[in-house]
Amino acid sequence: MTALVVLAILITTGVSVVAATVAGFRFPSHTATFRCKIRPVAVAGARQHRWPRRRSRAAWVHDVLLVRTGPVLVGLRALAVSTPEKPLRDTRPGEVSGLSTRAVALVIRLDDGALVEVATAARHRTQLVGPFLAAAIPGLGHGPRERRNLGR
Repeated sequence: MTALVVLAILITTGVSVVAATVAGFRFPSHTATFRCKIRPVAVAGARQHRWPRRRSRAAWVHDVLLVRTGPVLVGLRALAVSTPEKPLRDTRPGEVSGLSTRAVALVIRLDDGALVEVATAARHRTQLVGPFLAAAIPGLGHGPRERRNLGR
């Protein structure tokens, strides 16, 4: 009898884990997503953060980067992006593991002022830059800065 109770508990737990995995948040099939890794950019004089071991899946919705993490306990972060801080760059071999032999990275400034770096496989460069396509053009200079409106 005890063995049947333990077996029933194990089966129920297994079914629950499978159901949670299947029912986890997924991007709609028509949305262009890409696998990526995200890390904060270190402030001047501090050590650079390491790239995380786990990959995430991301998609652009206007100027917001939605990042899905976790296979079972799914997390969703919305990164409101102000502008790319630097142009797209090729990473060094072995710098970012788990994406591709050739990876690219982009430093973006969020609306709250924080800087994060997003890396993905080189074949997904257009998905990475999203609405900021000019960041993917190498050698492109910075545009003019907007002047503050002084009420005139």
